[in-house]
Amino acid sequence: MFEPFSRRGVGVHTGVPCEVCVAPAEPGTGLVFETAAGSIPASPEAIDPDSRRATDLLRDGARVRTVEHLLAALAWFGEGDATIAVDGPEIPVLDGSAGPWAASLLAAGATPGPRYVAVDEPIAVELEGSVARLVPIDPGDAPVFRVELRFDDAPIGPPVAELDLARDDFVAAIAPARTFVLERDVEQIRAAGLGRGGCLDNALIIGEKGPLNPCGARFADEPARHKLLDAIGDLSLLGGLPRARLEAVRPGHRVMHELVRHAAAQVGEPVR
Repeated sequence: MFEPFSRRGVGVHTGVPCEVCVAPAEPGTGLVFETAAGSIPASPEAIDPDSRRATDLLRDGARVRTVEHLLAALAWFGEGDATIAVDGPEIPVLDGSAGPWAASLLAAGATPGPRYVAVDEPIAVELEGSVARLVPIDPGDAPVFRVELRFDDAPIGPPVAELDLARDDFVAAIAPARTFVLERDVEQIRAAGLGRGGCLDNALIIGEKGPLNPCGARFADEPARHKLLDAIGDLSLLGGLPRARLEAVRPGHRVMHELVRHAAAQVGEPVR
């Protein structure tokens, strides 16, 4: 159990200020986003099929955008029952990572330790050149999540990131990895009505010769680590993280959403 806390900032896509208040809820409640238009459960069924470059949730006309970083932090601490009150359209991007959310949870008394859902059969999805699969593991094995990026002509650093959920520290190794964008894509993204709140303070912007941010990258493989962070947030919509091996190549939200939808029919009740 943790103490309620709040964070305020702007949405990376909308640029609109928003305050988020996170409070523990009764066991069995699940994670529920409370918006002015209604309640939205954090579940596979609530994934907005029109999500673009993020994970948005939708239910009965109520919508909340870009939930993945907050969900990833909650998942690492095994916090599966909470009310998340949102007074704007999008979860604040903060510094572009899940680091501030993890820090808030630690300060509020949360204890690291994910809840898991069982995966008994392999599940695989291929979508527009992206591949994501969950592979069952033996009872004594640790869940390992691995992503591989494919940006052959961009200086993104090492393209592979991996997290052993039983041994590695998400808070130190993955949570601080920021959302990233190639400089050449910025105009196109903004022309599509996205990225209006993005800047060097909340995103890693990569030019032809590397990061444009004054302090550079936080990790040599920061883009790959951030893709792993996003995958964790998306997978947490299953009610817990899959006790399986994740293998994702060219991962993006769309392929992860499909993987979550396919896995939803198979996984059991979450256990910590």
